[in-house]
Amino acid sequence: MNHIVNNLWLGSQQDADELVRSNPDNITAILNVRGADDYDPPGRDQSAEHHGKAYKWIPAPDIEIIYPRHVKEAVAWLREQTDKGARILIHCKHGLSRSAGFLAAYMVESGISSSLDEAKATISAHRIVYPATLVVESVKPDVVISALTGLPNRKAFDEWEASAFVALVEVDRMRTFQDFYGPMAGDALIRRLAKILIDVGLDAYHEQGDQFLCKGESSHELNAKLSQARRIFGEPFQVYSAGHIQSVEGTDFSFGIGATPVEQRAALAAAKRITASQESPEWLRKIIGAGGHGLDW
Repeated sequence: MNHIVNNLWLGSQQDADELVRSNPDNITAILNVRGADDYDPPGRDQSAEHHGKAYKWIPAPDIEIIYPRHVKEAVAWLREQTDKGARILIHCKHGLSRSAGFLAAYMVESGISSSLDEAKATISAHRIVYPATLVVESVKPDVVISALTGLPNRKAFDEWEASAFVALVEVDRMRTFQDFYGPMAGDALIRRLAKILIDVGLDAYHEQGDQFLCKGESSHELNAKLSQARRIFGEPFQVYSAGHIQSVEGTDFSFGIGATPVEQRAALAAAKRITASQESPEWLRKIIGAGGHGLDW
């Protein structure tokens, strides 16, 4: 746990838990911005464990994007507690991304810092962080953002600027993955793909379930970026499933690019036929090798 500035501390879930036993910095208020993630136990309201402290839980998902409504709620609470003279710990799981993003937003809103970059520099002087400061500010009020991924949804896709080509993206063997690892791991996989699509520079939208739409000015551009995303998506990562942190490798997605929805669906169907004819991915071979129900591989 690190003292950042004024009455504000930044830390992890472990730091917050330690305050139950020892509180040398006399923290009197806790803002927990840890929502859905893949760790055990997942984020939850722990106010009952922190007797005598002001406590606020905002379930921000672990997708490196923080929603405007969550920022507004956090800033109002932080301002209220600051006016009361509270010494505040802001935390998520590791104190690196979500909590740093909320802290940076409050530092700008309260006038402590003149910009998010300045706030990040101030925080980074005390703690290595990767603030989730990609706040979705450009979204129209009547456009709904996907609660699962933080990406604009189909309504946004239809209303915002059109493009010459669109890629329809769908996770391969999603039902099998979710049936075995569980819905929480399935949601984490979808959020992971959403983040990767954004990271490779795609204009991505969450269609529904495990489907995404990506706009582009050329099929070559979309193919290059999606191929890069596929390589990243197949790299090893961890999910929380059935009480265990498990390593998964070889997840993949198929995509179809076209100038019309008919072309996109036809191209996607062709891509999925190719996928079905190929060797099973690493994660599926582990399931088959464990008899479809083992956990210790």
